[in-house]
Amino acid sequence: MLLAFRAGSLDSAGTVQQTSQEGREQVRSRQEKHQATGLRRPPQSLFGQRSHFMGFTPWLSAATAEAVAETYALIAQSADIITHHVESVPWTEALKGEPFRPGLQGNLDLRKKNTPPGFRVVVSISPLNTGRNGLAGYYGDHDNMPLPADFEGKRFNDPKIQTAYLNYCRRIAEFFHPDYFIIGIEANELFKNTPGAWADYLQLSQHVYAELKKEYPDLPISQSVTLHQLLDRKNPNLAQYQTRIKAFIALHDFAAVSYYPFFNGLHSYDEFLQSLESVRQFTDKPIGISECGHPAEPIVVKSWNLDFPATPEEQNDFVRALLTQAQRDRYFFVTWFAIKDFDALWASFPDSAKDLGRLWRDTGLVDEKGNKRPAYLTWLRTLAKARGEGQSP
Repeated sequence: MLLAFRAGSLDSAGTVQQTSQEGREQVRSRQEKHQATGLRRPPQSLFGQRSHFMGFTPWLSAATAEAVAETYALIAQSADIITHHVESVPWTEALKGEPFRPGLQGNLDLRKKNTPPGFRVVVSISPLNTGRNGLAGYYGDHDNMPLPADFEGKRFNDPKIQTAYLNYCRRIAEFFHPDYFIIGIEANELFKNTPGAWADYLQLSQHVYAELKKEYPDLPISQSVTLHQLLDRKNPNLAQYQTRIKAFIALHDFAAVSYYPFFNGLHSYDEFLQSLESVRQFTDKPIGISECGHPAEPIVVKSWNLDFPATPEEQNDFVRALLTQAQRDRYFFVTWFAIKDFDALWASFPDSAKDLGRLWRDTGLVDEKGNKRPAYLTWLRTLAKARGEGQSP
């Protein structure tokens, strides 16, 4: 989701979690507990035939403390996994081993404090910027700050970048103790947007992955890719592009997929299902949906001459197709990005970001007034009921 505004903007000061052997042992202890009880993948004994965890990111509907409480309360009653999606990198502090700035630390503390008890945890971070065309911005007092002078102009494979990003991944792993760790967000977009940086990015990716696996051998690690980009028929070199990204996915423990089908102009259940079925042509690894969504109201952006029709029924068709395919392919997890429409948050965006934010504003399973949409009820039925292999929600 190419938005510069991420959940957790109501930062509060907190103490830093330093890199330590104790932290790594805590991660390993949690992994061993889950392996012993079969909780890496949802066991059928707990969820009938449901093969996957179901969850959301804590993307807020408004920039208020009340919205924070409401968002986490909704997630607690509507999911069994949460995805903490954090953009930008504390480059200076990560490189030097210093405490994070209050803006980032407060964000992390807020997320950890409000994660519902017993929930599985996905963490998504990235060395990419929100435009997916270069190095991530700096996370200091807030996200997307300009890069510190020491990092300006650095390539992805620069030793300073590699060291800082690996240190950041380690500290995030020790802080959240995730069950699934995504260390690059929508990475394939870089290959499309800035192909000349791809080789450097691969060096960074492989270095960080290899070092993390030495310390956390049982932690599933991946980088997400956008399915809508992999299926973009307007790409004149689509076959070559798909081949390169298929090889990239193979470097990781599972395929993490970001998917917003409205980017491909899809509207029907059959179109949604067919696109999701296509994931298997790119990987034989386990699959996790790192983020996804579809509007329940039309997207109208006059400055872009965009008028994309959508309805609550169409959104429900996407959720039905998504959960059907998740069952068939035994996904690890499914993450819907925004549980509630964010009209109030969108109204606070600067004018320069409003058109972009409009694409996702009405993708919640709950509308801005708190009304549950049909897709939310479909979601709850799948979350709650024992289901047979291959049945539709």
